[in-house]
Amino acid sequence: MNWEAVGAIAEAAGAVAIFVSLVYVAVQIRQNTRQLSLSVEANELAALERTIESSSHIRELLVLHPELAQLLLSGYESYNELEASEQFRFGMLLRNIFSAMQGAYIRQLSVGHGSQDFEGSKRVLDDILLNRGVREWLESSDPDWRPAFQEFVDLRLEAIKQQL
Repeated sequence: MNWEAVGAIAEAAGAVAIFVSLVYVAVQIRQNTRQLSLSVEANELAALERTIESSSHIRELLVLHPELAQLLLSGYESYNELEASEQFRFGMLLRNIFSAMQGAYIRQLSVGHGSQDFEGSKRVLDDILLNRGVREWLESSDPDWRPAFQEFVDLRLEAIKQQL
């Protein structure tokens, strides 16, 4: 066998090896893309489940503790007319409600959706902001919200004030 034949066989073997390597890399990329897609879907589902759990917990508290429900309704009427201890409890209740909404909002943004995808919760937020007592509480408190959520609430609050 001469060296030219050996060289040609080596080139052919090299070409086959490169082809096999490229096929292997393509299969790996495809599998990785599928795993990444499944991971994104799982994260979105987990975010939705956390949002549902958080909202359900607040509703459960209101159902199990009628005095909290009454406090919420009284506070909705007017925060300023509540007694000091009621104002404190109403404020804590609103902090929990807004905290749950902020969590949902931030999770929505973090999974790649924009604030426009927050339509259902926007209606809930608007319903809350329509209450005079909530607006009074917001004026007298300084919630430590993330800037994106603060901006969202401010925009919704401005829209509500224009409706009134």
